[in-house]
Amino acid sequence: MISLLSIVVLTYIVLMMGINFAILGYILRKEYLNRRAVLFLLSIILYMGVESISLGYIIFYHGSPFIEPVVLLLASVPIIMSAIIKSEVIRVRSNKLSAFLLAFSIVFDEIAMGYLYASAFGPHMFNPFIDAVSNIAFGIMMLADGVFFLLISRVKSIIEFSLTTFAISMAFLPSIFIESGKLTELVVSFISTIIMIINIVTLYLIEIRRVTLQGQLFSITLAFFDFLMMLGLTTFASFNDMWLISLSIVLSMIWYFILIFYEIPSRKIEMKLRYPFIFLVFVNLAELTMGFGESVLGFTISNSLFSSMQSHMMMKHGMIMMRSPFTNPLWWLFPINPIGMGLMFIHTNINIILKAIFTSYMFVMATTMTPFYVIMMGAEMSYLVYERYKHAKNLGVKRWALVILLGIPIFVVLIPYYTNFYIFGMSGMIFPVTLLPFIISLLAVVIASTLFGRRAYCNAVCMSAHMWTNIFYDQFKPKKSSKVWEYLRWVFVIPIVIAFSLYILMEIHLWTPPKIGMTTLDPLNFYGMFVLNYIWWIFYFLTPVFGAYSCARQGWCGFGTFAGIFNKVFFKIKANEVETCKSCEVKACDSSCPVKIPISQDVITKGYSNRISCVGCGDCVEACPYNNLEIIDITNYLSKKSHIAS
Repeated sequence: MISLLSIVVLTYIVLMMGINFAILGYILRKEYLNRRAVLFLLSIILYMGVESISLGYIIFYHGSPFIEPVVLLLASVPIIMSAIIKSEVIRVRSNKLSAFLLAFSIVFDEIAMGYLYASAFGPHMFNPFIDAVSNIAFGIMMLADGVFFLLISRVKSIIEFSLTTFAISMAFLPSIFIESGKLTELVVSFISTIIMIINIVTLYLIEIRRVTLQGQLFSITLAFFDFLMMLGLTTFASFNDMWLISLSIVLSMIWYFILIFYEIPSRKIEMKLRYPFIFLVFVNLAELTMGFGESVLGFTISNSLFSSMQSHMMMKHGMIMMRSPFTNPLWWLFPINPIGMGLMFIHTNINIILKAIFTSYMFVMATTMTPFYVIMMGAEMSYLVYERYKHAKNLGVKRWALVILLGIPIFVVLIPYYTNFYIFGMSGMIFPVTLLPFIISLLAVVIASTLFGRRAYCNAVCMSAHMWTNIFYDQFKPKKSSKVWEYLRWVFVIPIVIAFSLYILMEIHLWTPPKIGMTTLDPLNFYGMFVLNYIWWIFYFLTPVFGAYSCARQGWCGFGTFAGIFNKVFFKIKANEVETCKSCEVKACDSSCPVKIPISQDVITKGYSNRISCVGCGDCVEACPYNNLEIIDITNYLSKKSHIAS
């Protein structure tokens, strides 16, 4: 039953938030204010903050009442300064010092109100600072901040929307709901992730559309703070540590309010490699830590709530569960324990160098192959593919963009993909990989590649299509290539042939795989994880350096080269009029190709190009200024036969 004192506390917090919004709205609407007026308003905000701390400390912790005059005196410093400084009208949003002071004061005030709420209602689990930012009142304040500043913004641009999703995502971090139960923690973490995904998509769009100092600073800094928050989520999920996630929230809030109150100049800047590279480093780290943290949190909570008695006993005695049992209804989303996989080689009897290599390798694997991470990345990249679909002019390219959007979700769920260990997140879940499904999956790739070319694999069902065939990564096409890769790609095919052969021998009991500690090195799992969940992601992180589709251009994906052999059957990039290509001086097809195939040379020589390295992305078709190129596959032959028959 809520006491009168509790009602008073809640009423006080609501009133203080209302006064805060009135002050902040006034400042943003007026825009030009006397510097003394700004300092006066700062003191009012600080008065509310220190009064909240005093009330919580005196009433609920029975502290000395003498603290109140002391903190009120400290809050009076801005008013005292206003009497000393020169009277001067300033544009608040152009003044860095005012923006910082306002941001610091607002965050202090909201932490103070969070402290008052925690003093009255809890939690009382940690220390005053963590308790203050780990309660639902603090979350509601962040949610209200995001909505309020979006509503009063004069221009509703992508930047304002990005700031709003940034603030709201913090409001649903699970640490804020620490006393609300494990199921609530899991649900709100899902909500936070969805909002964070939307925020990251907006950052990609800002990075694409805003070639200005403002756009680059927004996208890079918010990506950094997203990473910081997700790092906090990871330590919270892994070690139940509240410090980093609490600090990350506070620092992110300060930066959020600085961006609200300081208008960064919108001057044009020269876009160099360093801007997208820095952005990609932070955004990829944010995605990785989010995938790892959410997977650990989801695995731990879902198994504590839904798994069998045996699983509960293992967790009770500190034993690490590696896989979710089928009794857990969320086993498909959190099938493996990322921490358990990462620590798999820690206690093995191997030398320290191998131990370091395998441990780091497994931590990366444990993140990039989790279904949660794949769904999260798929959602982000799908929107960028959709943006490509909207901007594409060629009907064939537009249709293939839709194939990418539909093909990958179907593929990662239904096709076993030659390994049980959740390569790309879900392979082998519905149809566990044994010798027969393995052979069927290979035959499916062979047939599809024969009919539609390598793009049936590399540009329809492989995650490369999502990650590189989209509007953002188009800017990272390499400038040149080397003939060395044409020869080395066949060297990279050898490991996959060996891995596949050893797997078949293992399945028919003619070969026994080796062990490292208690772990059996299945050749299929090891090759798949190493290439697709480790090497691939290293090159993806370094896309601005190595270029898009490095897997096809440099050929280190042996399976892609295998699929590319079937480009020689039906698939072609064909010119309608070869003479047009001969007279063309632009050669846009060559510059647009992410694999750097000399398309114009092939077309002029034989009328078409169908090299093994071609992924069928259609960029050359889209780039041709004369609309002279088209992609030929089995559908063209069938349509011709149908036309002749009719």
